[in-house]
Amino acid sequence: MALLIKLAGKDRLRTAYDIESIIDNLDNILNSVRNYDSFLSNFGMSDYRYLSGKEDIARAIIEEIKNNIKLYEPRIRVQEVTFIQEIGFSHLSFNIDAVLSDNGKPLKLFLNPVNKHFQVIQ
Repeated sequence: MALLIKLAGKDRLRTAYDIESIIDNLDNILNSVRNYDSFLSNFGMSDYRYLSGKEDIARAIIEEIKNNIKLYEPRIRVQEVTFIQEIGFSHLSFNIDAVLSDNGKPLKLFLNPVNKHFQVIQ
């Protein structure tokens, strides 16, 4: 990642707990397709089209979000991942409540894995 930052012309130094760096990494992790976007077998999100119910899919995604963040983004600790009930099957969305590992500062995130939409909401 540091090489890409230099190649992109970003000359400011990043600290270990730079929020922008954390968000970039989370965006990469949570929008990657497992067994496709990385050589790591458990990196990214799986395809859950084989599961029949929205709640089953939501439970599986919540566990995968927690595991991916724990393994690949140690600068934050997940406190809770909440499924947001919406109308329509294609609208699976989640709130992720986390804290920065170094200082305990809260971080609230929103993820819609179907649309590959990820953002900081607090």
